[in-house]
Amino acid sequence: MDRDKVAVIAPGALAASSGKQQPAERVLERMIPHAAEQLHIRIFGIADGHLPSQGWIGSVPFYRLPGGRNYLESLLRHLRKWRPDTVDVHGRPLLACHLKGRLPLSRVLLTMPSAPVFSPSCHPRACTPHVLESVDGLIVSSERAKAELLAHFPSLLTPVWVNLPGASLEDHVPRWTLDGEQQRRQRLVDLGWADRKIILLAGCFPAPGEQSRIASALSDVLSRIPEVMMVFLGSDVPGSLRGYQELAAYYPERIANLPITKAGPHADGYSLGDCLVLLPGDETASMSTRIEAMAAGVPTLDASDSPVIEFAADGLLAGGPEASLADRIVLLLQDEELSQVLGRAGREIVRRHYRWEHAADRWVDLVRAGRAQTVSRRSVKH
Repeated sequence: MDRDKVAVIAPGALAASSGKQQPAERVLERMIPHAAEQLHIRIFGIADGHLPSQGWIGSVPFYRLPGGRNYLESLLRHLRKWRPDTVDVHGRPLLACHLKGRLPLSRVLLTMPSAPVFSPSCHPRACTPHVLESVDGLIVSSERAKAELLAHFPSLLTPVWVNLPGASLEDHVPRWTLDGEQQRRQRLVDLGWADRKIILLAGCFPAPGEQSRIASALSDVLSRIPEVMMVFLGSDVPGSLRGYQELAAYYPERIANLPITKAGPHADGYSLGDCLVLLPGDETASMSTRIEAMAAGVPTLDASDSPVIEFAADGLLAGGPEASLADRIVLLLQDEELSQVLGRAGREIVRRHYRWEHAADRWVDLVRAGRAQTVSRRSVKH
């Protein structure tokens, strides 16, 4: 049986070697090679003038095409020559709409990094019902993103599927092991943070109302536990936002940033944390960060009021109204046994359900399921 042809349209240049790729690109680069035995895949990105025009991600070829006004026509030439069964466009609603109009015989899926980009106030041209109804399916990175999308567009007929990102257990020395603890202690000494309790922060401060609540909770933790440091992962530091500025002003020596490296977004950062607090932000980045932290054995907390359905088995792990954010953070920092239990449980959840192989299998199932859905939608429209 021939493998389905699938063209994956990346949002950028697939610049993994530079350490500057977007979270959505990193998901592609880690997930797609695992699907290559089941699908015939080609990836198309955008040339940036510094990277080769062609290459390979595992056994999957990719092509970087010149951007700008000629990008669509250049992409169409490649696609018409290859004639893929499915085109999966990542993060570019208008492009997906244009491709569907020009390639009516191909299924066109739109994979979106987060539901907020569908808000008409953010992208009035890109996120209209017409654009979303033009494609054959929408893929988002969490049940929360799906719920937000359907709340924005309650009459949407296009099917919406969820595919969570994955992680590689091999990328992390487990937090609660002898080797992991030794490496962690040495890294903390190197950074000048010995004997500190580390709260990792990822995401960004939200709108002013919720921003004040979160900043107040973090400030409360800093005042209650003197040895705490808060470390923003990579470029997530919201330096221009009031919430971060307030924390940095009151506790300048206890707020830090851990830069992104070429080895990965936060390759050695997760092992430093006693816990991770996810601030609201890009849903793909948030879910990737959560699952990576779980793979490293770091317990995670969600600062958002919206529950994460996928991880709701444990109230502390997923968040909830029973305790304040500050109280939940303090509990994890003071109860090492509980932190170990949650950290080990998180790593086991990743091993069973959220390795990159699992993400690839889910994506393959969605691509194949789209065939029947497309036929059904065409019959409804006609």
